[in-house]
Amino acid sequence: MPIITSFFAARQYQMSNVAPSRRLALRTLFLALALWFMPCQDAFALTVSKNLSFYARDMEYYYKEKRAETLPGILRTFDAQNVLYDRQKQLTLAAFLAETLKSESTARQTLLAQVPTLSRDGKRTLAWAVHLAQLTDEAALMNQLLDQRDAVLLQQIRLNPTPLLQWDITSEKTVLQMYWAAYTASGNVAYLDAIIDAALRYADLNSSGRQNDPAFPVSQTAAASLYEMSPRHEAVQSRVEQRLKGLTGPQAETLRTVLRK
Repeated sequence: MPIITSFFAARQYQMSNVAPSRRLALRTLFLALALWFMPCQDAFALTVSKNLSFYARDMEYYYKEKRAETLPGILRTFDAQNVLYDRQKQLTLAAFLAETLKSESTARQTLLAQVPTLSRDGKRTLAWAVHLAQLTDEAALMNQLLDQRDAVLLQQIRLNPTPLLQWDITSEKTVLQMYWAAYTASGNVAYLDAIIDAALRYADLNSSGRQNDPAFPVSQTAAASLYEMSPRHEAVQSRVEQRLKGLTGPQAETLRTVLRK
């Protein structure tokens, strides 16, 4: 049975056992989850394809084990599968690698050692990671990673702010994926709080009938992603529970739905 079909079959049973007042909120999140799993040209989810779900497992493994020696393999796997030509995939992996460059003492040496064997897209991805990591020798590394053909990309990189937390999470789904990738690499609760804040924004927009607000699609997807991730990661669930305290109304209802309460 396809993933989405089996997912909704299970959720349909669950919805038959919840109070009517909660069914609308559940249906809305389940719709967002369907969009989370379905491929589209405007968004990149690590679980969109069978290949990318493998990479997502790699990142989740790193999140749980924090084994720095796996980082070069993650970069090589993405590169070897020729998926890094896509800007959204580049940025998601770059956000992940940037956090490891900041937190793992061996990451810089082991990742930069891969440069001679990387494709052009692999080098471009690493260039984004160097920028997001705010390395002090960024300019010199850009000369190593990019060439004259990448002049436009270099300009784009320089125009984008650092750190990543300055990027608007509700601007596009790629940025949401970058926040999740950065969180799995670092465990930095600031990224998780930003995702929760986006979910709370969804609650406000949805309850006030502002589904046409530009921030609504990503905010809705943020809530759906929390619904998916909370049962799988104790730290995520614990943080959502903490943020639930003191909330009322649609915001509390949304986080309770995320927690399946």
